[in-house]
Amino acid sequence: MRTKIVKRFFLRSLRNVDRFFHRLSRWVRSLLGYQPDWPVMVASYRGYGRREWVFLKGRVLKDRRIIARNVNSRWRALINNYKRFSSREIGGASVRLSIGDNDFQLTTDEEGYFQFEGNLPATLPHWTGSWREAQIQVTATPYRTVEVQATGALLIPPPRAEFGIISDIDDTVLQTDVTSLLKLRVLYHTLLKGAALRQTFSQAAAFFQALCRGQQEDPANPVFYVSNSPWNLYDLLEEFLSLNGLPNGPVLLRDFGIPYQKQPRNYKGHKHSSIERILKTYPNLPFVLIGDSGEKDAYIYWAVAQEFPGRIAATYIRDVRSGRHARRIARFISKTGADIQLVEDYTQAAKDAARRGLIRLETFEQFRKERLL
Repeated sequence: MRTKIVKRFFLRSLRNVDRFFHRLSRWVRSLLGYQPDWPVMVASYRGYGRREWVFLKGRVLKDRRIIARNVNSRWRALINNYKRFSSREIGGASVRLSIGDNDFQLTTDEEGYFQFEGNLPATLPHWTGSWREAQIQVTATPYRTVEVQATGALLIPPPRAEFGIISDIDDTVLQTDVTSLLKLRVLYHTLLKGAALRQTFSQAAAFFQALCRGQQEDPANPVFYVSNSPWNLYDLLEEFLSLNGLPNGPVLLRDFGIPYQKQPRNYKGHKHSSIERILKTYPNLPFVLIGDSGEKDAYIYWAVAQEFPGRIAATYIRDVRSGRHARRIARFISKTGADIQLVEDYTQAAKDAARRGLIRLETFEQFRKERLL
């Protein structure tokens, strides 16, 4: 616990120092009559909701001109990731958000984030698909008037959805090696690899695509990715999912470092809170939870199952091939009687899901063969 307190203090101090010098530089430039002309960009994150309620988040930043698509050079990946983590947020920016016939005026916080979570006065019309558009317009920053537009995506599951899927990312679908010594391999993967060089796990895409279809021919079951990775990596993770044939879905990350806003006393952590919000958004939908044994996914998912009895259709924890972690989770399952499947690979998970009637095994096999071609 003492180590965590020291780490928090250190990170908070670094952020405060960085913020102080950034504001000092901005003040000096303003004093000298410098008028900012750098480009402004909107980082739009996929949201989700119902026809009458939505959750949508985004960020207004100084455009660092990241060249990110299909990056195969480790040097370019390092430059891109440096730009991602040294982002310059724009607080106090005016944002107009349009969702259907609804318009909202928002202001970014000190970290450049804007967020809308609530009811829509004008309910969205019926739609056969799963995705709706939101229009985002930045009209002003504290220093000038701007005209920056972006399009956001909202996941609204169709009525025919059978269940939802909530999955971790690191070491669940994306090889991260979070259990490596001093997390050195995590740093290597994060800093020196673009999305095109990152590896997924065998059969992961086939299993997720089969889950999205359930017992139907076309995908209708929504998938949500919840990770402790920072929002700075959002575009990289979004590209990774697309390149590896994993289904589209909201990617819910956390703020890098220590958030300025104090969390409520009963705050249970980013993952737990994000999953809780999703389950409350869709009270009539059961969920499949997917994670790995490298971190605390099994314990978080069990706590969620206790909080929402009858809502969790299945829980799959991918073994990261660490005997110590696997034994610890096996003991936890034995002690609690939790319905958690510790699986070696996604073929094993698919067979269990088929036995539960969640997927058709032939759908999984079809996607698995297509990935091998």
